[in-house]
Formats: sequence, structure tokens, C-alpha cells
Amino acid sequence: MIVLSKRKGDVVVAKICVIGGANIDICGSSFAPLRNFDSNPGEINISYGGVGRNIAQIMAMLHREVEFVTCFSEDNFGVMLKKDCERLGMDCSKSMVVPGLSSSIYIAILDEQRDMHIAMSDMRILDQLNQEVIENAVRDLTEDDYLVLDANLSEETLINIVSLAKCRIAADPVSANKSKRLANILDRLDVFKPNQYEASEFTGVWIKDDETAIANLDWFLERGVKEIIISMADRGVLLGTNKQKTWFTHRTIHLNNATGGGDSFMGTYLAMRAVGKSPEESVRCAISAAVTTIENDAVRRRSLTEKTILENIEDTKIIERRL
Repeated sequence: MIVLSKRKGDVVVAKICVIGGANIDICGSSFAPLRNFDSNPGEINISYGGVGRNIAQIMAMLHREVEFVTCFSEDNFGVMLKKDCERLGMDCSKSMVVPGLSSSIYIAILDEQRDMHIAMSDMRILDQLNQEVIENAVRDLTEDDYLVLDANLSEETLINIVSLAKCRIAADPVSANKSKRLANILDRLDVFKPNQYEASEFTGVWIKDDETAIANLDWFLERGVKEIIISMADRGVLLGTNKQKTWFTHRTIHLNNATGGGDSFMGTYLAMRAVGKSPEESVRCAISAAVTTIENDAVRRRSLTEKTILENIEDTKIIERRL
């Protein structure tokens, strides 16, 4: 197990704290093309999720010590959710337990190809995150450490957190609708990972070629983001830093369950950055993790390991092209 805030050789192993959502995930997969306004036969699974929780889970599975700060309900779902996070190795000691509110629940409907058709979330409990919890979460984080935020937090809470934090900050926009909550803190983000839809919500430019790819990366870099990563599904991943811009592509993905792919990417990228890997090395590992997750439903099955990620990089057939 890696020890927090200690040196490993010449590399400082960063402490990682995630503040974000933890959900009960209900996922329905249709056996046939979905019919609106009708009952669709399918398979229904219940699991634990939430963008912040998923990212923290990936880090824990990769043997990075991680603090996870969220709001748990006192209901049965909340008790089980908290126990599961702790069993996976997340330190939840700084989280809140909120009486009187139901657990956060996320419902996703997948089509017959197992791609998400529509989803709904009830995350009102996360609005209860208070000043005392926030201050306690960021108090011990130094400039070498990472604080990971998801946009399930309110804009006011996000601004408050970054005003107090003295460490490196990473953020996941969660959805195109919630991404704008991060607009006023872009200049504080060391790592930002929108997908192509979320990125275009900011830039107003859809990525269709090298020129528009560069325009999107430059838009975020000019606003202070240090490492901008844009995921584009089967078209690959863009990475932009002040040193270089790269377009990564990979082999065709054989879809099993798209849920959790982006969270696996983010969790793996930061886990690798935390032990001193370069942005480029970290993206390679993150792509391998995302592909493995999507093809093997690895978040729900909890089968992702660092060994698997490293072994699958070659099979993922990653090609890098400088922009």
C-alpha cells in the first residue's frame, strides 16, 4: 500500500481527497429496441455509484489511499453505501451522515446495445454539505496533493472549496447541464476532463478535425486549466498542456456497459499522476482502464487492477498524434 504524503524514491506520492456524489445506481438494460411510453422487458441491476464515489473507488482499487467526502443518508441504502465505501478502502471519516433525507439515487436506462438512452438523478442530499465538513476536508492538503471535485456539488460550494484549498485541483463536469457550475473556477483547475459534449458547452465549438480540436484545447488552456483532457468516445481522447497537444486514438471498443468508463479514466489518470507519471503516460493508462471497464463492466464487478491496466495498454492499440 502506498503511504500518503511520503517520498517514493525522488517522487512525492500525493495525497488524494475526493469530494462529490455517492449514489445508489439502478440500471435497466433493454432486451430489444426501446419503446417509449411502454414497459420494456430487460435486466435490472442495483449497484453503488456516483461520479465522486466511482473515481474514489478506482483509486482504492489501484491501491492509492484516498479520502472520500460526501453526504450519506441514515436510511438503509445510506448505511450500506457507507459501509461498502469503507470496505473498498476509502477513508470516509470526514463525510457527513444526514438525518431525515433519503439516499441519493441514479437511474439509467440502457438500450439493446447497452448504451445509455436516458438517466435521472436525485442528489439533493449533497446540498447539505456544510462549511465545517469542507474546511475539515481541505485543511491538511498541501500543494503536492490532489483534491478531486465533481459538478454534482453546487456552484456556490465549488467556489467555496477552491477558495480554501491550497492543493492541486481536478474536476469532472458530470454532465453538459452541470458543467457550467465549474465555469468560475476554471483558472484553479490543474486537471479538467470534460467529454466532447461538455467541452462544447463551454467553447461553443464542436470537435470535428484538428483545427477545432486545437481550438477547444486552447480555449481551456487560455483560461488557466493546466491539463485539459477531452474524451470523445470512439474518436479517442485529446490532451492539452502548456507543453504540447496530443490526439490519442484506440481500437474499437466492444461495448458491455458504458456506465463508469469516464470515471475509470479520471480515477486512473489521477492515480498515475499522483505517483509522478507524466500526463501522456497517465492518459495511456487511463484509456486502457476505460476500455477495460466498458468491455468488462469492471466498475460494477470491481475487477480493475493496475496490473490489468498495464497489461492491456498494448491490446488497446493506442496511437498518439501531436497537434
